[in-house]
Amino acid sequence: MLNYVNRKIKFFFIVFLFFSLNIFPKSLLPKIVDNSLWVKSTSILDSSSVDSVYNFAIKNKVNKLFYQVRFRGDALYNSELVPKHEKLDSIFDPLNYILEKVDSTDIEIHAWFNTYILWSSDKKPINENHLYYNCEECFEVDLNGKSDISIPLHQIHSKSWEGIYLSPLNPDVNTHLLNVINELIKNYNIHGIHLDYLRYQDNFYGYNQYGLKEFEDKFLINPVDLKRGIISERFGYNKEYVDSMQTNWEQFKINKITQFVRSIKYLILNDSLNLQVSAAVKPDMLEAKYRWFQDWESWIEEDIIDFCIIMNYYDDFDKYNSINRIINSRNLDKDKISIGISVYNQNQSIISNKILLSRIEGFNNFSIFPYNIVKDTTNWYNPIYKTLNFYID
Repeated sequence: MLNYVNRKIKFFFIVFLFFSLNIFPKSLLPKIVDNSLWVKSTSILDSSSVDSVYNFAIKNKVNKLFYQVRFRGDALYNSELVPKHEKLDSIFDPLNYILEKVDSTDIEIHAWFNTYILWSSDKKPINENHLYYNCEECFEVDLNGKSDISIPLHQIHSKSWEGIYLSPLNPDVNTHLLNVINELIKNYNIHGIHLDYLRYQDNFYGYNQYGLKEFEDKFLINPVDLKRGIISERFGYNKEYVDSMQTNWEQFKINKITQFVRSIKYLILNDSLNLQVSAAVKPDMLEAKYRWFQDWESWIEEDIIDFCIIMNYYDDFDKYNSINRIINSRNLDKDKISIGISVYNQNQSIISNKILLSRIEGFNNFSIFPYNIVKDTTNWYNPIYKTLNFYID
């Protein structure tokens, strides 16, 4: 272990020396292609805040903004289908405002769309037109049959609780989301749709009645019985059958997410729009697929998504690097991979080291999460963007 630590120290000493003397071998440090930044709804509620985001992007050569347009079933733009964000002035349109500002620049605006998460406040939505009130059967359901709509919002929840989710298994949910996206891409000259929360809440969820019925009609068993061990060798079923049904159920849930992504891509192609589709995804591809049912590797291979942002938010350096090594081992097209790095749980030095090592490993697309005006005004980001923008001509 000590030898490993010493090797790491030596590595970063050599990197720092080359970096400081501006003699880093060009072949080892490819130029950044995408210097991206996530911008949360809280940072764009008025024009002065959006101005700060814009100025930051110009200063730090950010060329892609993942700009939040849907937070919790709402709109940070003008929509006839969903209510406006509760903290947003009724006459202000943050999306139109930023699009006008970047019009003469190379900055792309990708509409950041929180997909299946619907609500997470301790109080119910103010606007009665919110989907929270209008589609009781649309909500996520857990293995015990408890629907998210029955969750008392005012009670204390576990630290891992994220909020109220819509169910990917309900066709009305996906139709609604597709209609919202269709309205958005037809009314705004954006550069892309960026999908977040494109998943189930966890593997304990995914038992909405519509999905259960569809699966049972096809395979003649109820997935709840499978999960509870009723469909098992103990009750006379052979192992091969039980295993195949378990695989079918997992793939059934995976397919619902994939089909939704595919429908967005087809919508864009059918309308002949020049838009990119991207998604923020869990970093470990196996866990992403079998716990969250995000098969993002297949999305890339099928070309129904233009790129994925791997949310590699681990503060531990070794865990962060192990994710990158796994991606490298899969021989995925790195043009379709962006490394997402968080700023809320680690300091600038650690972040800069991670960026530098990732660049040496051949990654040239990065996404920083998120923009924060306090960090901006105190120049907290400066070392990070120095590392991102460092290049030898």
